Amino acid sequence: MNISQTKQELINFLRNQDVLTTTVRGVTTYSDTGTFDSDETHTVANSPTNLKNIRSVTRGTVLVYGKDYTINFVTGVISFTTAQTGAYTISYDSGSRDSIYPDFPRDDLDISSYPRIAIDVINGTSDVFGIGGSQFISNFSVTIVVYDDNQNDIESYIDLIRTDFVNNASNFYYFNFIKPIGTGPMISSPDRSNEIMQRNIDYQIIMEVETKS
Repeated sequence: MNISQTKQELINFLRNQDVLTTTVRGVTTYSDTGTFDSDETHTVANSPTNLKNIRSVTRGTVLVYGKDYTINFVTGVISFTTAQTGAYTISYDSGSRDSIYPDFPRDDLDISSYPRIAIDVINGTSDVFGIGGSQFISNFSVTIVVYDDNQNDIESYIDLIRTDFVNNASNFYYFNFIKPIGTGPMISSPDRSNEIMQRNIDYQIIMEVETKS
């Protein structure tokens, strides 16, 4: 269980779901097409340093994030597990900012910076799995916090997020299964002049088997 890879997959997934529109997020969806020739890496076109999420990589069939390729979101470089040959289409979002982040918003952001969604892995528990102590079974808790100045919009975002994760609970690469475990109350976001409200929806990544090296 790699927390950094897990958070990146969760962020890429949530940005792809259009819970917040591309207009709200401040990004543009691009299509990069061409032909691979035994390529082990590929740098996306159109401002790759502002790459926010990869929607799909298709080369004959749709490649699987994590299994078939990984992404460096700083450089815009896609690295393939095996060299790729043939016509491809890559759909991705790029922009100078976003509204979905793997951390929590600063207190000094003005109201125009919202709506905003934060996601983080907040804790984990492990126990011995089987006799001999060579394996452990672990569960990790994930929180997603939605911020906005409109309570009805927050409720709508929470509902969309829940639906997206329920429909894709077992469709991730870096972990096996994720389930909803609770939703927090609507509260006034601290240190934001009572203008911004927030509500969290929490999930648990369950039954991750880790083996001693």
